[in-house]
Amino acid sequence: MMLHSIYDRGSWDRQDPVEVADSCLRSAAAGDDSAVAELLRLCPVLKAQADEGGDGIAAFNLGLHYANGEFLAVDIPNAVRWLRVAAKAEVTEAYPFLGNHLATLDLDEEAFEWYLFGAEAGQSNCMFVVGSWYRDGIGTSVDLVQGLRWFIAMLNEGSGDGVHEAHQLVSRMTSEEVREAVRLAGRPFDAEVFLEQGN
Repeated sequence: MMLHSIYDRGSWDRQDPVEVADSCLRSAAAGDDSAVAELLRLCPVLKAQADEGGDGIAAFNLGLHYANGEFLAVDIPNAVRWLRVAAKAEVTEAYPFLGNHLATLDLDEEAFEWYLFGAEAGQSNCMFVVGSWYRDGIGTSVDLVQGLRWFIAMLNEGSGDGVHEAHQLVSRMTSEEVREAVRLAGRPFDAEVFLEQGN
């Protein structure tokens, strides 16, 4: 929907600013120059809605705008602030973005917590990070069982991206540890496959 159609109907003030911002982003991408100006005008509205109303989606959008420099100057501390608001409001899409920015700021323990929330919510990209960080002891202590668990759990989400890492870990683990990790991943019948290939 092009931005002028919102004005033509005279309905902008009755619409959700987050929905209008999403529409404006699509219009700006389609070449509607007036959408860029409208987005600049909407940023304070999104900020107020995120701040006062605790709107997690508005906070998420605002955090991304600060992080990516879209219509606002890049400001990572403000991006982290708003992504935290979104994550605390259980906007699961915020978890990996928040984790990435916290890791960049060397706040690994907090980053790990948000990646773990994302992994538990079924986000395979977060599962991969959590598996790697458990394996390497980043933001948490080394735990090969948990590392293997999350690499294998990615299969439950249709992603085989952690299989190579899983095979590498199996060679460093006991049979009991592998069976426990596979059980925690919800794939107990895969234990023997990983054990056979790990030898």
